[in-house]
Amino acid sequence: MTAMWPQRRPGSPRPSTGAPDLRSYLEELSRRYPEELRTVQKAVDPGWEVTAVAVALERVGRRPALLFKRVDGTPYPVVTNLFASRRRMALALGVEERELSAAFRAREARLVDPELVDGQDAPVRQVVATGEEVTLRGLPRISHNEKDSGPYITSGAMVVKDPDTGIRNIGIYRHKIHDDRRLGIHLAETSHAWLIYQKYRDRGETMPVAITVGHHPAFYLGVLSFVPFGTDEYSVVGALMERPLRLVRAATVPLEVPADAEFVIEGYVPPEERADEGPFGEYGGTYGKVLRNPVIHVTGMMRRADPVYLDVVSGYPDHQLLGGTPRLSFIHRMASVASPGVREVFMPPSAYCRLACYVSMRKRVEGEPKNVACAVLAADPFIRYVIVVDEDVDVFDERAVLEAVYRNVRAESDVFSVPGAKGHPLDPLVESGGAKGMQVTKIGIDATRPVDAAAEKARPAGLERVDLRAMELDS
Repeated sequence: MTAMWPQRRPGSPRPSTGAPDLRSYLEELSRRYPEELRTVQKAVDPGWEVTAVAVALERVGRRPALLFKRVDGTPYPVVTNLFASRRRMALALGVEERELSAAFRAREARLVDPELVDGQDAPVRQVVATGEEVTLRGLPRISHNEKDSGPYITSGAMVVKDPDTGIRNIGIYRHKIHDDRRLGIHLAETSHAWLIYQKYRDRGETMPVAITVGHHPAFYLGVLSFVPFGTDEYSVVGALMERPLRLVRAATVPLEVPADAEFVIEGYVPPEERADEGPFGEYGGTYGKVLRNPVIHVTGMMRRADPVYLDVVSGYPDHQLLGGTPRLSFIHRMASVASPGVREVFMPPSAYCRLACYVSMRKRVEGEPKNVACAVLAADPFIRYVIVVDEDVDVFDERAVLEAVYRNVRAESDVFSVPGAKGHPLDPLVESGGAKGMQVTKIGIDATRPVDAAAEKARPAGLERVDLRAMELDS
């Protein structure tokens, strides 16, 4: 795949060798799993076609990453649907799909601090625009859903600094392109960046921000990790990559940004300015309301000489798995506090990787699964349903989980509800909750067998000896 990238501009900094970035990942993906990356040579309309192609493939059960070589209105190729497969995210960590969650948990606990490098060694500084040169014109103007209020940047990892401690905080937020020099931003009240923004507001100060668009998938998984407030997510990225994340100073704001990114957009958020933002098709496939949200005034942009623009398909597995996968580590940690018998947790795409969680565990005494369910419901405001199954049930196999529900659950004793619990602002039920605000009813289901029940499942004799290749089956 190397030949598809334009040549380095003469005189520009030489890209670092060996540092993980988006293009090194795409090359590895193409080499290891060529069927997982499809190139579209036809020119496409960013107003509908980029997302529509991904969703059309999703409807026939295919979820490849897509590289659009020609997108109208922009000179940059676009990669989308990259995160729509756990297999591809596992490749980002160098493990097999079944090992993804366990590898994430193990690495997340061993933070690796980033390192600051010289600007001459930073590919993202090959082209720097400041002052009157700064414009968002030329970026892909991708609209993701029919009734979205306009084009959005959906892969923007925004870094801010706590004005009290100086500690960085990084998260992914939706950014509406208002015009050539202004971006919108939706900061959910549960996010750490919202807390930091409130500190700047209280001081009457503008908040410096820098938005990374395009990097190695491990970077995105790391900045979305559920870590305590005051933890620098760049250190989590280093943990997942098992090497320090290379940083460089931004051009116009007092922040550090990834040296191996494709694009970085810099700017300031005034303390009181607002603009209409939304509707926008969110993770659950429904439109959020029009909100009066903060505005970013763009002051600088850095990019590679030959950048690749990364997009995330909002409201589909690309968005859902990206947001849901890093949450599993924290949920597992909280569930394990309730019971050391917890084995694995998973939030399925059928519930948008947000609203439901499956937990497998070794049950020691009756009632223990309900404690685990309560811990999971408390761990993540998105989750409305928890199903707890025995350790021999594969939580990544939804059919196996549902079979456990149908076989084991007595509704009168194994199902409980928590009415009036706090939900998440982007929950589809919360958005239509009216006077009840963010309240939802949360439900726990104990689908484990009784402690003394036989676990053996009926199966044919000699199953292991069957050689299907010798059966000469018709194709």
